[in-house]
Amino acid sequence: MKKGPITGTFIDEITYDMPSSNWSQEQWKKEFDYMQDVGIDTLILVRGFFAGRSIYPSRVCHTEEAEDFAGFVLEQAERRRMDVFFGLYISNLTWNDGDAATEIRRNKPFIDEVLRRYGQHPSLKGWYIPHETCCDELNIGEVMHGLSGICKEKAPDKSILISPFFKTNLTCPGAALTPQQHYEEWDRIFDRVGENIDICAFQDGTAPLDQFDDYFGYTEKLCEKYHIHHWANLETFERDVRSLYYPISFPLLKQRLEHHKKYAEKIITFEFSHFLSPQSINPSARNLNHLYKTYYNL
Repeated sequence: MKKGPITGTFIDEITYDMPSSNWSQEQWKKEFDYMQDVGIDTLILVRGFFAGRSIYPSRVCHTEEAEDFAGFVLEQAERRRMDVFFGLYISNLTWNDGDAATEIRRNKPFIDEVLRRYGQHPSLKGWYIPHETCCDELNIGEVMHGLSGICKEKAPDKSILISPFFKTNLTCPGAALTPQQHYEEWDRIFDRVGENIDICAFQDGTAPLDQFDDYFGYTEKLCEKYHIHHWANLETFERDVRSLYYPISFPLLKQRLEHHKKYAEKIITFEFSHFLSPQSINPSARNLNHLYKTYYNL
């Protein structure tokens, strides 16, 4: 099977900012087939628990009534020889305004529960730390150090992935970091937490396209310094119409891919099902899928 340049995708099932697809298990099976058709071999569950909802029946999170979506994904991934990264517990988008101690304390039994339920699955290859940031804020160093340490202690064979965003005028108008400052900021962060971080995939839609080479070039140097695998998270949605989340145009997708080929070991996306799937609820995504498959001869 020929692989396209995008070989991984996030799965955002605990939706809070995008419309739910309301798919049945049969539709999800078809979705994983569509992913496999274009060469996707890695699935990243964005969050295991978020704002009172979980992706499996959890005693720890008091969500025993939840459906076992996590188990379903792991089983379907095994049938297609895909790897799965399991998103950790996250209380809310500011993790209680940076309350690192509580976030770490609540993740400990969560991680234990996930390993008890799913640790035997060969498709479970790693963890995703969903506490996304652009700089040293909200006690992110303490959070990342604590969570990554627990994951390595409990499952030393599993990789840990993070996907931060760039602090640019697109995300923080008037308070942007230059590419050099970005390097210095994350050099300080990785000096504290990089020991247990295996993979870093910055969100590309947060950097201006004409500065991609600078931001991702410096990020590649950072990852080399701390022996972290450098992936790229190609966002397949338009940030300039963020509240509506339209799929990006195909010419822009090609431009970003050409830049990432210079620096990234692997390209993942946020995310296939809403923005690049032939069964997406957005017709533009279906068209993007057709153009993508045709151009890359998939």
